[in-house]
Amino acid sequence: MDDRRKLVLIVEDDQAVRDALQFALRLEGLCVHVHSGVAALLADPDLSRAGCVIVEDRMPRMDGFGLLRHLRSHHIDLPAIMLTNHATAKIQARAGAAGVHAVLEKPLLGNILVDNIRSILNAAV
Repeated sequence: MDDRRKLVLIVEDDQAVRDALQFALRLEGLCVHVHSGVAALLADPDLSRAGCVIVEDRMPRMDGFGLLRHLRSHHIDLPAIMLTNHATAKIQARAGAAGVHAVLEKPLLGNILVDNIRSILNAAV
């Protein structure tokens, strides 16, 4: 896999969750940039080289769906994984319509997040 495609962006408002995800994904050999919201994400100088983005469905100011719409309106069409506390049928349907690769319910068990990231990154090669 091309090293530049290993970059994973995380947008999560909870600092503890950001830190935990960053730590776990770096242990898997992935380059990870974490952001607390869309403004920080858009300011990331490496945004254009990212392989995927992980977003929280519920965040203050802009939810994950709004964030993805915002990115796409700026012609940034990254494959996305959505994290949620409640993976309801409604969330699943909205995510499918938004082109989200996977909706994962917290707490994340096993290797489900890493497996989905690797699937996305390997498909991009």
